[in-house]
Order: sequence, then C-alpha cells, then structure tokens
Amino acid sequence: MAAEFSQTTNSLVRDAPRSAHVAWIFAGLFLGCWLLWLFFATVTVYEISRRARLEVRSASHHVAALVPGKIASTSLVIGRTVEVGDVLIELDATSEKLRLKEEETRLEAIPARIASLQREIEVRERARADDLQSAAAAAEVSKQRIKAADVAVEFAQHTEQRIGILNAGGLASRVDAARTATETLKLTAARDALVSELQRIEWEAQSRAHQHDAEIENLRRFVVTLEGEMATTRATIERLRTEIEKHLVRAPISGRIGDMVPTHAGAYVAEGQRLATVVPAGDLIIVADFIPSLAVGRIRPGQKAELRLDAFPWAQFGSIPATVSRVASEIRDDLVRVEFTPDAAPVNAIVMQHGLLGSIEVSVEQAPPASLMLRAAGLLLSNPARANTTGELAR
Repeated sequence: MAAEFSQTTNSLVRDAPRSAHVAWIFAGLFLGCWLLWLFFATVTVYEISRRARLEVRSASHHVAALVPGKIASTSLVIGRTVEVGDVLIELDATSEKLRLKEEETRLEAIPARIASLQREIEVRERARADDLQSAAAAAEVSKQRIKAADVAVEFAQHTEQRIGILNAGGLASRVDAARTATETLKLTAARDALVSELQRIEWEAQSRAHQHDAEIENLRRFVVTLEGEMATTRATIERLRTEIEKHLVRAPISGRIGDMVPTHAGAYVAEGQRLATVVPAGDLIIVADFIPSLAVGRIRPGQKAELRLDAFPWAQFGSIPATVSRVASEIRDDLVRVEFTPDAAPVNAIVMQHGLLGSIEVSVEQAPPASLMLRAAGLLLSNPARANTTGELAR
C-alpha cells in the first residue's frame, strides 16, 4: 500500500504550509508594530473651530445715530479713509438752530440792559448824595436862623425884664410891658417854628434817602435777575449746541469705512440705528469661537494653530500658521473667544484683510492612540450627545 501511494505521500510532504507560516509571521509582526504604535507612539490632537475670522487688533467701531431725525447730508462711502471727528452724516437740526439763534440774540441784548441799569444806579446814587448835601445845607441855614432867633428871644426876654422893673417903679407904662411880653412870645414862637422847620428838613431828607435806597436796591435786584437770566440763557445755548452736535454723526476713530447702510438725503433714521463701521488701521489677529468643553483648560497661550480661509482654498493656497495669544475666561453666547497671532505674513497669493472668514485647528496635545481610544470610549459611555458633537467637529 505504501508503494502504491508513494507519489501521493511525497506530494503531501512537499505541500507543507510554508506560505501560511510566513503569513502568520507577517501578521504577528504587523500586530506587534500596531500594538507598539498604539501604546507608545504619540499623535497630535487638534481642536477645530469653523467660526474663525481675521480682525484688526484694535476693535472696529460702529457708527450709530444718537438722535432720531431726517438725513440732511451724508458722505458715507465704503473704503473711504476718515479721521477721528470727521462728519459722516448730518441730520436735520433746523428747529434747534433757530432756537439757538433766538437764545444768542437774547443773550447779546442782556449785557446792554445790565449796563444801562448800572448807569441808572450810578445816577441815582449821585442824586441821593446831592439830595443829602442839599438837605444838609438847608439844615445848616435853619440852624443859623435858630441861632439868630435865640439871640432875638434872649434880647426880648432881657428887655421884658427891664420893662417889668421899670413898670414896677412907675417909670414904664403897662402898654410897654405888654408890648415887650408879646414881642418875646412872637420871637419864641418864631424860634420854635424854625426848630420844627429844621426837623422837617431832616425828616424829608431821610425819607428821600430811603426812597433813593429803595429804588437803587430795586435796580440792583433787577440787575441780579438779568445776570441770572443771562446764565440761564448761556446754559440753554450750550444745551442747544449739544443737541445740534448730536445731529452730526462723526467718525469715532481714524480708519476706513468698512461697512455702511445705504442712506440718502431725506431718509429717516432712528435713535441708535447702526449706520456704518469704521475699521482702524493696525495689525491683524485671528479670532475664533470654540465650544467651552473643547477649549477651557485645553487651549492655552503659546499653542500652535493653522488657519484655512474660506476665500482661499487651502489645497491651492495653503494655510496660515498662527499661535494662540489669548483665551477668554468667560463664556459668551455658549462659546469661548480665542485670539491668535499670525506667525508670519503668507508668502503665497493670500491677501490678509479684516473680515475674512475661515476655520482654524489648534494643536492642543500629544497623546498615545490608546489613551485617545479610551477617552473616546469614556465620552461615548458618559455622554453620547457630547461624543456626537465632538465627532461632527472632528469631521
């Protein structure tokens, strides 16, 4: 039997599974290399944001109307270079300008009225002084007359005494005695009248002085009223000028007009309506928004990144290298703001300009593939929704 199947036996011996052994050896080597790569190799982990844009380092400023109104004139042109304070739009302020003219005319008339009142006060003060001097002179005349009357009364009394002595001795008649007594009474009455006249002069002078003082005080009070009115008018003028200034929409910074709302003379704008955007000159930075769970604690200043602009396909123009410069510590609109600094100006045909959009990927860490697999499995088990979101961002 052995002799009859010797060729078959030899063929079976020659058909030993060498190729299978070789295949198993290669498979083992591949598995070993893969395990070595899985546990000991490192791969770069990227976080991607598709909401990246180029911005000027100095923030752009929006131009808005401070008050509602109708456009009187406009000089808004996209790309126009403006300086801070340049008038971009003028709103109609005819009513405020007319009121300003009225208040300015009123203010111009007040100083002349005050000067006239002050001159009248000076005239009245001089009239008061002259009246006092005239009263003093009249009083002095009355005093001199009183002195003369005193002398006459004294002489009459002395004569009356002598006539009385002579009458008692029979040397003078009773008629002479009565006449001297009557003369004494007349002179005494005349003296008393002069004294009363002096008092009247003094009282009238005092009354006229009080009257002058009252009139002068009234004029001074009117001057104070006009000065207060002048201050109020000045404040009103300043307020009207401020209101008129609000009707002038000025450039808040120097730069170029990057955006504008189509406007024309006669159009109505509302208060706070955004009319244009002024982009300042300066270095460009990259700004991107990341999901907080992917950025907070993972993206840090100094990490490298690459920006791909939507307007310049990366397969043709390449990407722009950048470095993380700032990471926001607060969440806004469920996103975290991250700022990047371009490492160098692109050498290709890419034009760096404010407002360009794109996507950016940040190298956040170097990790073994096994740890990434375990991390993905843990995320999948703990929060499937978060794992789905991560997968969409990675794609």
